[in-house]
Amino acid sequence: MDRPRKALFISFDAVALSGITVEATKIAIRLCKENIRCYLDLGYDIKIDKGNFGRAYSREETSALCHHFTLVRHDAIRQVAGYTPDNLKYLHDRLITRSPPAHSMTEKKLLAETKKMANAVADKLWQKWTELDIDYLIIENGTLPDNIIFTRALYLAIARYGKDKQAGRFVLWRDHDLMWNSESTSSRYGAAPWPHAVKPRPSPYITYVTLNQALAARLSAWCQHQAEIGVLRNTYCFDSGRPRKPLRQLYQLQPQDKIIARTTRLIPAKRLDRDIYLLHALNRALIDRHQPYRVYLMIAGDPREDPEHVATLMQLISALKLTPYVIFFGAVNHDFMEQHADAITIQDIYEACDLVSFLTAWDYDSYGNPVGEAISHQRCYIATRYEYYHEVYGQYGFEGELMDISAENDNLPDADFIQRVAALLEDDARRAAIAARNYQKGKSLLSDDIFRQIFHVS
Repeated sequence: MDRPRKALFISFDAVALSGITVEATKIAIRLCKENIRCYLDLGYDIKIDKGNFGRAYSREETSALCHHFTLVRHDAIRQVAGYTPDNLKYLHDRLITRSPPAHSMTEKKLLAETKKMANAVADKLWQKWTELDIDYLIIENGTLPDNIIFTRALYLAIARYGKDKQAGRFVLWRDHDLMWNSESTSSRYGAAPWPHAVKPRPSPYITYVTLNQALAARLSAWCQHQAEIGVLRNTYCFDSGRPRKPLRQLYQLQPQDKIIARTTRLIPAKRLDRDIYLLHALNRALIDRHQPYRVYLMIAGDPREDPEHVATLMQLISALKLTPYVIFFGAVNHDFMEQHADAITIQDIYEACDLVSFLTAWDYDSYGNPVGEAISHQRCYIATRYEYYHEVYGQYGFEGELMDISAENDNLPDADFIQRVAALLEDDARRAAIAARNYQKGKSLLSDDIFRQIFHVS
């Protein structure tokens, strides 16, 4: 019997549960059906700002992932001289954000150091891939210059491994986020043109993709069109059919009560404070009008990623006297990542809700999965008009109540937006009609049939 083929996912995200790992899991499920065994490195030793460098995977962090991946680490890279969090941060600050900029001689010395380290790291990568006997690589967010040493090392190791294996295009290099759309207003990666960031380069082994055409065009221009950049959208399941848990009954909500679902990471850039202020305004209006029902906010997200921010949100909820109207689930998995039948999933929350909310910051999201998930679950959505909303959803005619924001004006919901959301919540027939139209459009544009294009998976 032929041995099973093997695919290794390498994430630059350094987070166990995020949009990137959710999308990776969708691909892994399809690959596993084709007898392709999937491995995953979460990137704890790649992206250092999450504070996970050298920390072992915990059972809680990886319980959902281990059913679809064998979790691995490129542990040996920590043995490379100079490959430490402090030195990686120093090199990033001098060469990428240039804060402060290095003098020319110092810069030349630092660049030589990065290249030397990259060669040593590449050897460790090649050794790991050879040990695992990998057939396919999926690189997630490798172009972001969080760790240019590791990115350089990837290119070196891919070239060597591809030659050794006499491989074709065995690498899918997938950029979800790039410098110009990842927290650009905070200058997280400094200013263009990022002279020391590692650009996509032509390779007989690599297929480059990003999430939408606008990003693909800009990435292609940035690398002087030396590499061909394709588009691979995020995709969604439109035919679940799984029985749902009766969350409304479990939490003793009345049939006329309304639910807004918010299922994103609990970090400042996702702007959950907007939902809290919106919830306060909606319920205040209902009380003033002596209405018998209330609006509830169901929140799913891992509180351990940014405990300080979560504490701030909880204080805001308490200060606005919203505690009875906020149902906080903590970290919740998608159906396809949850193996415990009694556990609540993201899909259970969508089934219970009347609206899905995605009031994200202007420059943080290049796709916006909750909008696509609302569409595939026949639920209406509300969202900000974030930078890439039109590119991903708006231009195709998807309908939702949108909060106008910009890089300069990224504030709280105004009276007009609050009124529009209130009107949508009160009109059950309108919500049903919008959700049905979005669902029909989404089946052709956002269906997970696209996976048949990857590695010849049917």
